[in-house]
Amino acid sequence: MGFYFPVVAFSLFYIFCFVFIEGGDKKSSKALLVLALLILTYFIGTRQNWPDQIVYEIAFFKAPNIFDFSFDIEPFGYVEKGYMLLASIIKTIYDNSTFYLFTMGGLSMWLLYKSLTKYCFIPLIGLCDYIARFLLNRDFIQMRSSLAILLIILATKYVYERKIWHYFGIILLAYQFHHLSLLAIPFYFMSYIKFKKWHILAGLLFAAIASQTIANYITGWVENYSDDLQYTTYTQGSYVSRALGLSNPMILFQSILLLLFTYSEKDLKPFDKYYYIYRTGYFYSTLILIFFCNYTALSGRTSTVFATLEMFMIPLMSRMFARKNRLLYYTGIGLFFIYFFFSKYSQEMAHMKDNLFLNTLD
Repeated sequence: MGFYFPVVAFSLFYIFCFVFIEGGDKKSSKALLVLALLILTYFIGTRQNWPDQIVYEIAFFKAPNIFDFSFDIEPFGYVEKGYMLLASIIKTIYDNSTFYLFTMGGLSMWLLYKSLTKYCFIPLIGLCDYIARFLLNRDFIQMRSSLAILLIILATKYVYERKIWHYFGIILLAYQFHHLSLLAIPFYFMSYIKFKKWHILAGLLFAAIASQTIANYITGWVENYSDDLQYTTYTQGSYVSRALGLSNPMILFQSILLLLFTYSEKDLKPFDKYYYIYRTGYFYSTLILIFFCNYTALSGRTSTVFATLEMFMIPLMSRMFARKNRLLYYTGIGLFFIYFFFSKYSQEMAHMKDNLFLNTLD
């Protein structure tokens, strides 16, 4: 039961959420959202032996307190000195690695709360999508990317309002925590283009063709131009040999979701002023996912930034259905959520088991 408990708990939470949504009020829904995020913060802070956890803990141990901090000091395990500054501030408050994990996890969950309550049509369903698709890889492993991505997502309104310096200011801040934030710059200019349905279809097709016809050049491009992003590693070894290419099921999932969202424009646009922002961002994400499909981590870690907008899109798409038919929709997406969560959780448990076995051999 120990292995399956998180999956069962998530499944029950999702069922409770969609039943609660149909009968609850907004105040109660917000209270449940806060409670769920507090519980997630607890699990993030008390996790044990997850991938990258030891690296973050060593980095925290090596970080100076705030009074000895200097930007000349090189962080351990990552290059972003803004994240080391955060670690130094936390260390000055309380020098404890568990407190550090709690604080970093709590900061990301607070940003997630702000994003869900500001942009999401049904925040509890948006939270379920985030848990299923992003939580384990980010907040339990790549904490820096979680913080940076949620800052970028929170800045969505500045793209809509055409406040370029406000948006770029947030990107600059997010860049201090993870350099993948640079990927958010093209999105601002893409948002000026009102992509039509045929543009999106043609873009997906072109990305698929380009991924196969110029795949041999991608490695060289990454090595020459991604020193700052440090993605060269992801074009070598198992990151290539394990790639599924265009048969990656996530490509199919994102493409179908994007097209459903696009072709439901008339039904969905009246409910959310950010409709086109979500669509453009998810289109951008899907293009990246397809274009780099021959490289596992490279495609996943670059496309994930704006794939996060999915947690706003899926709840909004419930408006495509009459109230009496929404149960079928909620059931369908619930099955997808449970599958994704189980898949990611199984993968990480297997990875940790392999690491534990290798450590016993040493």
